[in-house]
Amino acid sequence: MSSVFSSSDTIAQNQIIDQSNVEQVALTDVWNDVQLTRCVHWIEQRALKRVALQFPDSVLPHSVHIVNELRDALSAGEDAAVQLFVLGDTSYGSCCVDEVAASHANADGIVHFGHACLSKVARVPVLYVFFQHALDETRLLTALASEYGTDGTDELELSCFYEVGYANAVARMSETLRARYPRMVIASLAEPDQQPDTLCWKFNEKPHAPHHPSLYIGRDNLSFFNTAVAIAATEWLRFDPTNEGEARLERTNAAGAQWLRRRYYAIERCKDAGSIGIVVATLSTSGYLSIVSRMQQLGKARGVRTYIISIGKVNPEKLANFIDIDCFVLVGCPENDIFTSRDFFRPLLSVYEAEMALNPAWAERLCTAGYTTNFADLLPDGRLYSDVEQVVAAMENGENVVAPDVSLVTGRARDGTRTRNALKRLEPDGSGMEVAVKGKNEVAQISSADHFASRSWQGLEQNLGQDAPARVQEGRSGLPIQYENDPTQCSD
Repeated sequence: MSSVFSSSDTIAQNQIIDQSNVEQVALTDVWNDVQLTRCVHWIEQRALKRVALQFPDSVLPHSVHIVNELRDALSAGEDAAVQLFVLGDTSYGSCCVDEVAASHANADGIVHFGHACLSKVARVPVLYVFFQHALDETRLLTALASEYGTDGTDELELSCFYEVGYANAVARMSETLRARYPRMVIASLAEPDQQPDTLCWKFNEKPHAPHHPSLYIGRDNLSFFNTAVAIAATEWLRFDPTNEGEARLERTNAAGAQWLRRRYYAIERCKDAGSIGIVVATLSTSGYLSIVSRMQQLGKARGVRTYIISIGKVNPEKLANFIDIDCFVLVGCPENDIFTSRDFFRPLLSVYEAEMALNPAWAERLCTAGYTTNFADLLPDGRLYSDVEQVVAAMENGENVVAPDVSLVTGRARDGTRTRNALKRLEPDGSGMEVAVKGKNEVAQISSADHFASRSWQGLEQNLGQDAPARVQEGRSGLPIQYENDPTQCSD
């Protein structure tokens, strides 16, 4: 585990960007005349005047060339007054649309370059320009032939999914694939203004068949994991175009990943927690406010305190400042895998894991229904939504829905009394009106903030209007461990 505190040396190192870890992308891998025409048509069709161009670090060196070509193409048309802004440093992750940074420039449209998680955005229209990764058609057909042979391909039912960087390559060879496998279902990426069938996928021709195998073209990353756990199939076969070895299909069990098994420890820690921090790592993904409210509701149903923390780029040092919080729940995009890190001072859980730990309505069959990193699945109309009010109704009918449990971390018994009492106080809208006996038959409403009332230091005090005016003078500079111009420190 990394140190809770940071020295001056580590601070200087964190401020330096390691360019060796940034994958270098050629201009032709993301930009060409076809993408230029798409961008110009999209801007002119919506009559946009202020457009933000969001680049990942790997494409940022080509931003000047792309902006110049776009400006020349727009000035040649009717929209000569379009202003372009480059978004280099994102607020959260490069795969997410950064509406926060775009709002600083009052942008009325965003063009997102590179890999994207395709999370729903509600405020600003978005155009995606994906990577143009190459796909060897011969190698893919050879791998399919080695797995299923060349006979009987007319009867083979197979669904095809892919990483977004191979979307254009799959579209170009779709006719070849259908000619070889007539019953193959090739999913397409839903447009930003379309409602996807599952995650970001649309089945335009015929629906996906869950009782047949599925093929994924791309790397073994969270994009593949999210697709594999959300879409049912008899087996998942993955073809990695970046693998230079023998052309073959790899059978993969996404639900059996090693890092996924370690998450049960974090779930047990969350069940034992007395306080939970809800880390908001997105401000643009549609539905993030609803899932934050739901986490608060589940915390009240469990009888634990909840705190909302908004952090741009989450790291162990930032969360280590909240020493009174027992565990954290990360609300972010589906491809944010920082919660799998072992460097955090307290456990960091995904929203799905928090549901397993806090929601008493989840039966054992739901816990094994399939992992998800997309919190939209846990909202109403989601495939894994479970209503807490059903538990409250069952308790009113005298049913014992909160069974006794034993913590696998501390070994202590969890009798469920705290959960049952919290559920009884839970209002229909999810709010809780907790009261505590104050003395002499008096009651007082309590909240999570009362936990810090007994502290000797409770933060900076503003004292507005209570201090006399003072002369402005130069303050201290440097690190708190040793300021450079601190008059209170004695020199040798």
